[in-house]
Amino acid sequence: MRLPESIKALSILLLVAVSIRLISFFPSVIDHDESTYLVIADAVSQGYTYQVDYIDTKPIGIFLVLAALKSLLGHAIWGYRLVAALVLGLTAFLLYRAKRIQGSSWAAALSAGIIYLILNSLFTRFGVSPNTETYFNLFTAGALLLFFKYRSYTAFLVAGLLLGIGFVIKYVVLFDGLAFGAFLMFQSLRREGNVVKALSKALTMALGATIPFAMVVSYYYQIGEFDRFWFNSITVAGRYPSSRAFSHYIVFFFEFFLRFLPVTVLFIIGLWHKTVKLSVRQFGLIWSVFALASVLIPGNAFGHYYIQFMLPFSYLAGEFFGLPRQEVPRWLRWMRHPRIGYALLGLLFVTHLLLQKKDYLDRPDNVRYAAQYLNQHLEPGDRIYTQEDQAIYFMTRRLPLIPYVHPSLFWLDKHIEAMEIDVEKEVAKIEAAAPRFMVFRYPVETERFSAYRTAHYTQVANIGDYVVIFERKN
Repeated sequence: MRLPESIKALSILLLVAVSIRLISFFPSVIDHDESTYLVIADAVSQGYTYQVDYIDTKPIGIFLVLAALKSLLGHAIWGYRLVAALVLGLTAFLLYRAKRIQGSSWAAALSAGIIYLILNSLFTRFGVSPNTETYFNLFTAGALLLFFKYRSYTAFLVAGLLLGIGFVIKYVVLFDGLAFGAFLMFQSLRREGNVVKALSKALTMALGATIPFAMVVSYYYQIGEFDRFWFNSITVAGRYPSSRAFSHYIVFFFEFFLRFLPVTVLFIIGLWHKTVKLSVRQFGLIWSVFALASVLIPGNAFGHYYIQFMLPFSYLAGEFFGLPRQEVPRWLRWMRHPRIGYALLGLLFVTHLLLQKKDYLDRPDNVRYAAQYLNQHLEPGDRIYTQEDQAIYFMTRRLPLIPYVHPSLFWLDKHIEAMEIDVEKEVAKIEAAAPRFMVFRYPVETERFSAYRTAHYTQVANIGDYVVIFERKN
């Protein structure tokens, strides 16, 4: 029996997503952001309030998603990585379906999904470590599917609702919504269509997008913590004005396109080749411009920002594989030869797994070893403090002693100033809690806890000259 086309595509994309990310499931830490999400989600699942009891600069959405998963996954970090891979696979499938509805060939649509998965799975800072973009792109892709499949106002309302859910995971989803609205208006103006109707649909989508954020605002207002929520979520973000030189933006811009140079070539072909459906190229260009603006405007050179752009990037790059063979530039026709193409994919897959093994399995997992040591010695009710590796809280099933979970918030001056953190007060909280164990990176800091540590603690473990553990004296 022949599988339906969509089931076949979904199976392929989920299999690719899991297989190319499998080795990355097992290290305790890939990136500090992921560890922060897990620790705060753990606290939320226990009834603590985000932006009140535990604080970060991200919107609440990612913590609610992971807190909901905790009842199923517990403290198994590999389980959250598996879910992230499945989310990527589903996102790629929604991208595939949207392209099929828009008229792209099966090969072009499936290739777009596979390209999206490959882009997310090659480099640690560009997608291997699950981040907010990993999750909010799922809702953007869902909105994209509705945007192209249905013309009713209900569909646009639901599409907006999906974008709104993505927005409360990370506010930059606003740029995807603006791209969708801009395309609606562009089409109506170019085709001399009904501008009022297009505008009304865009506004309907915008209305749907406001609902999730309005619910979040209403919740904090109801519990009497609106001011604290607004300060941590909105005010603080405005206190990071970018003073980067223009050259910084140029380097960050070109770094992505050079890092993924083969796909960049396919993206350019998809954007400019006249054989590609005009509406696909137009929408791809508009979406790409807005997504790139979202990446560059914050002024921070964080690779994971580009995950948002990977959707329109893949959307256009996949069209290369839908071109008639005679339309493919001669110097690239070898890529469309099955024997060569599949052989190269196989070689890339094996090389990728070997490099991931080197990065994630061959290196000592010192953070996990530190957590194992603590778990062997901790008693019920014992508390710990860790300076840098917050994943230790999650793996020992303890919660932080202060609200600021991500170490940069408590140790970098720009965050301390922006968030108006009273460092002395927070240090006093930690000391008053008298944690049984204090965990520091090697070499051990001598700035804040030196005298307190010398007076009350003894070094009991040095894990690979990476993590140093101190135990409180009797």
